Amino acid sequence: MKWPAQWEPVSEGESLEAELRRELIAGHPLYGLAVRAVARRVDNDDVLFEITDSSARHALVHLTWSGKPERSPKWPWTQVFPGLSSFMRRFGRNRTP
Repeated sequence: MKWPAQWEPVSEGESLEAELRRELIAGHPLYGLAVRAVARRVDNDDVLFEITDSSARHALVHLTWSGKPERSPKWPWTQVFPGLSSFMRRFGRNRTP
């Protein structure tokens, strides 16, 4: 797969997944969902997670790296896409968020 500019695939995503779990609180759109890190931006803290239910959804998350639960379910900032193709349409062709 050819990732958008500034993105690279994640081969060992356990640390990213663990950090996401530490940051989430009830009310966050990913709270309680199983996810797998699939790609990350090389120039900031954005990570693309696959939601591993049968929905095919992917979530773009800006990790805060606080190492603890956030105070608001608005953080870490998250945008959910109905599938990988919609993420690629949004960020492909060398676009940046």
